[in-house]
Amino acid sequence: MALKADLKHFLDEEGKVLALTEQAETVFKFLSEIVMSVSKHIKQPLIEIDLVAVDLKCNTRAEQLTCDGNIEARCISTRVIEWHCDTCEAVGTISNWQGSMWDKQQHTIH
Repeated sequence: MALKADLKHFLDEEGKVLALTEQAETVFKFLSEIVMSVSKHIKQPLIEIDLVAVDLKCNTRAEQLTCDGNIEARCISTRVIEWHCDTCEAVGTISNWQGSMWDKQQHTIH
């Protein structure tokens, strides 16, 4: 089953992280790390980028997971980040990450 996440669901109106349960905080840290890793590779105008190896093990999204696979991710042209484990069937998407403090895109000023 895919984990479809909207980063804004973890943030308040000012873009700060809400008070989260321990489980939600673990998932948020996992997702925000993916956003930072992928977004720093994005060039404007946005085109689909190749897979980026994220410095995360699959089991970092929940303590009870036993998979030792690595996470790979990419941004597709719809501005959604897709991620997957290179070993198991864990997959997901992250939307509404643009403009957050985890967005590391190098914007071109004209």
